[in-house]
Amino acid sequence: MPIIQSQITEETKQDPSWALSMAAAIPSGIIKIVEGGATLGAALLDLGVDEDRVEAVEQYFADINPFDEAAASTGIGKITELIVNIGVPGGFAFKAASGLGKAALKAKQAGKYLSKGEKARRFGQGMLGAGVAEGAFVGDVQEAGTFGDFLGGPTEINRDEDSAANELMNRLKFGIEGMAFTGAFGAAGKLVGKMREVRGSNKAKRGLDKGINKLDSWFRSNGLLTPEGFAAKNLRAGREAKDTNVGELAMMEIDKIADRITKSYKKVATDKVTPKTRNEILEEMNSVLMSGTAKDGKLRPIFGAVDEVQLDNAGKEFKTGKQIYDVQIESIPVEKKEALRKLLIDKYKADPEDITKMFNQFDSIRGKWSELFTAMGRRFNPESLKQFEAMLPRYINDVLDRGYEVLRNNPITLADNIRPTKQLIKEAVKEFQDIAAQKGMTLNEDLAKDMVDEVWKGARLPKGFTIGKTTAPGQVRFEKGVPAFMTKSLANKITQDTLADRAFQTNVGELSGVAKPVIQKLLGKAKNPMSSIVEGTANLSSVVRSNQFFDDLILRNNKLKSDYDAWVDGGKVGQEPRIPFLYNSSKDAMRYAGGTTDDFAEITSVKGDAVREIDRWADEAGFIKNIDNDEIIKTNAKGEIEQLINPLQGKYALKDYAEAFKSTQNTAKGLPRQLYNSLILYPKGLSQMSKTILAPFTHARNFISATAFAAANGILPFGNTKDVKAAWNALQVAGPGTRKSNEFYQELLELGVVNSNVQLKQVADLLEDVDFGGTLNRLNSDFGLNRFLKGLKKIKRGAEDYYTAEDDFWKIFTYLGEKSRLAKSYEGAGLRLGQEFVDANGAKQIFNDQYLKKAAADLVKNNVPNYAFVSDFIKGLRQLPVGNFVAFPAEIIRTSANIVETALKEINYSTVINGKTVNPLRKRGIQRLTGMAVTTGALPLGTVAAAQAVYNIADDEIDAMRRYVADWSKNSVLVPFKDADGKLSYIDFSHLNAYDTVTRPIQTVLNKVNAGRADEDGLLDDFVLGMFESTKELGSPFISESIWTEGLADIFVRAGRTREGRSLWNPKDAIGDKMSKSISHLVDTQMPLNWKQMQRIGLSIKPVDSLGRFDERGNEYELGNELLGIAGLRRVDVDPEKSFNYKITDYKKGIRNSRNLFTAATLKGGVVTPEQVVDAYINANRALYQTNRELFLDIDAAKTLGMKEDAIGERMVNRGERRAFQFLNEGLFRPLTISRDVQGLFQTKAEELGIPNPFEQAADVISRIQEVLIETSLDGDLFPDIQNPFRTNLLPDVVAQANQIIGNNPATTAMAGAPGFVGQQNINIDPVTRLTSAEEVLLDPLEQRYRKNQRTRLT
Repeated sequence: MPIIQSQITEETKQDPSWALSMAAAIPSGIIKIVEGGATLGAALLDLGVDEDRVEAVEQYFADINPFDEAAASTGIGKITELIVNIGVPGGFAFKAASGLGKAALKAKQAGKYLSKGEKARRFGQGMLGAGVAEGAFVGDVQEAGTFGDFLGGPTEINRDEDSAANELMNRLKFGIEGMAFTGAFGAAGKLVGKMREVRGSNKAKRGLDKGINKLDSWFRSNGLLTPEGFAAKNLRAGREAKDTNVGELAMMEIDKIADRITKSYKKVATDKVTPKTRNEILEEMNSVLMSGTAKDGKLRPIFGAVDEVQLDNAGKEFKTGKQIYDVQIESIPVEKKEALRKLLIDKYKADPEDITKMFNQFDSIRGKWSELFTAMGRRFNPESLKQFEAMLPRYINDVLDRGYEVLRNNPITLADNIRPTKQLIKEAVKEFQDIAAQKGMTLNEDLAKDMVDEVWKGARLPKGFTIGKTTAPGQVRFEKGVPAFMTKSLANKITQDTLADRAFQTNVGELSGVAKPVIQKLLGKAKNPMSSIVEGTANLSSVVRSNQFFDDLILRNNKLKSDYDAWVDGGKVGQEPRIPFLYNSSKDAMRYAGGTTDDFAEITSVKGDAVREIDRWADEAGFIKNIDNDEIIKTNAKGEIEQLINPLQGKYALKDYAEAFKSTQNTAKGLPRQLYNSLILYPKGLSQMSKTILAPFTHARNFISATAFAAANGILPFGNTKDVKAAWNALQVAGPGTRKSNEFYQELLELGVVNSNVQLKQVADLLEDVDFGGTLNRLNSDFGLNRFLKGLKKIKRGAEDYYTAEDDFWKIFTYLGEKSRLAKSYEGAGLRLGQEFVDANGAKQIFNDQYLKKAAADLVKNNVPNYAFVSDFIKGLRQLPVGNFVAFPAEIIRTSANIVETALKEINYSTVINGKTVNPLRKRGIQRLTGMAVTTGALPLGTVAAAQAVYNIADDEIDAMRRYVADWSKNSVLVPFKDADGKLSYIDFSHLNAYDTVTRPIQTVLNKVNAGRADEDGLLDDFVLGMFESTKELGSPFISESIWTEGLADIFVRAGRTREGRSLWNPKDAIGDKMSKSISHLVDTQMPLNWKQMQRIGLSIKPVDSLGRFDERGNEYELGNELLGIAGLRRVDVDPEKSFNYKITDYKKGIRNSRNLFTAATLKGGVVTPEQVVDAYINANRALYQTNRELFLDIDAAKTLGMKEDAIGERMVNRGERRAFQFLNEGLFRPLTISRDVQGLFQTKAEELGIPNPFEQAADVISRIQEVLIETSLDGDLFPDIQNPFRTNLLPDVVAQANQIIGNNPATTAMAGAPGFVGQQNINIDPVTRLTSAEEVLLDPLEQRYRKNQRTRLT
């Protein structure tokens, strides 16, 4: 405490940093506890005697508390002080009064549990104790305030009376709220605890628990999946991504080699080198890649066995002595390799080194194919394995060489194929006619065209490798049929009369020799190695990895079952392990998970085709063997073994989990859905893609902001040059030093660390939702446009790769940092390779490299945004018209909470190593927690404080600046700057802050608390207002207009005005001009390449003396500042003179809305009472007061920022607000005046209804209210608490005398002195003019005369 006190000088009391203010708040809050107790004692002593000990006590503590001023000078300091002041005594009191902790411990020691009733009773005692303590020890109850100050009601603090009794009553109110708040906080904690308890327990849930689990599933990463199922699902995705990466790397390398060979050939070729030349080279390459020594030169698989290799505890490989099944694709025949080598070198002048690289890639991809075929074969039982080995040599080339342009979308429904070009269709029609002519028949053009359309529209390319006798894996099937005269079996049976016959359910292998190449050409059959590599690998991978996913589920489940059974057999000693999630029957399910048979469902039947609902690759003839020894084979009623094609057949699970396996491929195809896609989702996806993937400056900000992910986990960005280099070398984009560690990157893919950029994946999913690109391809059939679209797709793919790499770099860097820190922490605690230990999650582990890799990967996936961990519910929000990149803020919230939770777990984690209890991760946990605090708090706030100090910028200047920044920056962290002329500018630090989603709500609360310093109604109401606004900020990414829908709303909802108030057109513009400007505005939402920023840079590089440096609004830009904008560090000038007109527009709109509040409530056509008229008048003035106060604060802020009063007044006068400016400039409120026209409407309505005029009955009350409001200042945000006299007994004769002349109504005379009418003491009427001073200035002569006449009648 002395250290802190020594730093609090007079200067820091005036303007302390947030950190010092927060530090001062802790001892100040402790002193306030003592002050609260002393004040309570003094109030009790003062009760009933004419003493003022309370004031003396308060003054005493004010004199001895050196921390109070510094603590109260910032919002965060005030909040911290109050938390300490009431939290410490409240917490101790709750613990002491409830005794829950001790009671629970005793019950546990006795092997019992506290009943719900006992828990509730003790919790109630704790609530009462906490409430009493908070009421007793709060330092200054009026300064703290209550929620009643905000909401009204019995707990509202009375600040008008200064007495001991009032002090005690206020403390009682505070204590009652404290008791309620403790209960609410406890209930919220109970709900969160219950969510954690039911989350992923695998147990049947009933009643409230079931509802809580359902709600929680919307937001948790695994949704309705079990944690094990979610992990298996991500492992499958990682394995598929790894396989894809192997194929893509080979494809890119071969593509480059083909380019280099083509360029070499250009130098020596006598003929013109065209794209056709390159295709010929690729066709030669593909022929060799797919060649072998089998029949017809096909690939030949070799079936055999290899030694089984496993890893020991230290992570070293060893042979188990067992032989396991293996498939190898034979090497490329030497003669084929040499022939291709000779051709490429002799004819095309290829570099021999390129040829060697090409063959290396061929060997690599054939090795991957061997690996996948091996995994496929190992799964079959002996019977099916024989069939697999019989069919694979026959169809292996078809399964791998499967690239077709028309089928590259792999359509699920008919007519989803990509349309061939017009030229290809025309050629196919002619070739169909030629084939018929060769057989002596005439095929007319119309029939030929119908046949061509049926062929390409009905073509299907089944994925996978099925071994059923009726299947031809890898071959195209024609669902709509092919001309019968083009098939092998029917060609010779067709005559001219039967020429139109079709052959249905035909494979491409059944086509005649002349027909096959014609139809393959129509379907766009690729003849290059890149297509074979990518398509073939993807085809095998999807099947094999899906099979492994199901097998993995069984293995994980069996491990849980084994551990749980061992725990039960061992007497249930120790913590209860997780139960299995798959069961052999409903009875088996109830034994583990409880519940009833209604809680469970069979995932899929053993018999029939139902298995395809969960497994699209299910092979009706591909019977599988046991997954492990715990697997139970199903038997039928006769005791015969049931053959299974999927290990989940006959398994039971909780209904929600069983349902999660079912296929959900139902896509809406109706007209409303198509219109919604076209008008909303298409442009929404395009705009998001344009502003991210296709925006080069966004790439820079993406990379820079992602440094925060490492920093928040306590890893210094760029702090380890070795890790920087390793991360760079692994990146999968073109660049110096990249793609050097491909195997390492593939390992990270399998671990799920990389290729998971949240924003990119969400855009990709959105575009996939609307089949982006596929629709364009289907609608267009022009060769030139097709080539153009291919070019655009190539650009898009390249941009996506770089966007992914920017994210991957920091994930890899963080992964390496986590892995090395884990190793050092455990090794420092004495752990050695191969030793067993219990990790921070309570699981037994073997300390080796495999553990470190998995643990580091899990840390990155849990603590760094990862699209795989976004819940299905949040992902589904992308299809709504609102929200931009909603997955990213959701991930920031998830990972921020995880970072803190991980850090606390590491700090508190202990384990036994070498017989000694140690805390190996405590230092790491402190590092992580510090990193999070610095990244989200100290760094942004410290940067602001440093800038304020350097440029001598006061807090009131910052507050003023916030009133003139864009709406999206109002609650941002703004780093201020000041030039030599005193003009302010700022950098919106939040644009660079990846954790802005979690820090912005906090900043919003602090802004509200700081803004509430001027009022006198305590801290809590400002805190509540801040919480409301922060909730809005937190929800904004999810519910705000998307980029596209905002543009639509600007035109059709806001009638040509943006959310910021900028006009898109002049109301007097011609309709054609309005349409043109509207289209231009919508086009802006779709423009890529950071178009506007590019334009600003273009203007800034023009000569200084050139008028071309100015944009259409007269703004001039500085090159250096615009270049900094690439990194998100662009300074924005604060210019109130340009913004003030928008403020006036908002003011005038607020005035209109306030008036409408009165007329809408009172002139709606029905009977209206005087009470309702007065209520409406008070309500309208409350809104009017806020409108006036906002502009009053804007004027004050403009003056603070250097705008002259004359300039402000001139703008107000030009907008017709001369009188408004006079009042606002003095801080005076001008209440609502009811016009003669409105009064006339009241009279007309009353006469129509045959009732007294309610306005006349309320007129005198309204006059008194006006008199109060005229004297109300705009400076204190204190709208008077005006009671409606018609709602009390103050006017007993008003209704009875409503039809009498106002001057003869004694009630109106009595009202002014009525004690329930707040504010009458402020009325000072001049005895000569019979007007108040404000009325003399505010009212026009006619209104003044009317007011004098009223008072004359009353006297």
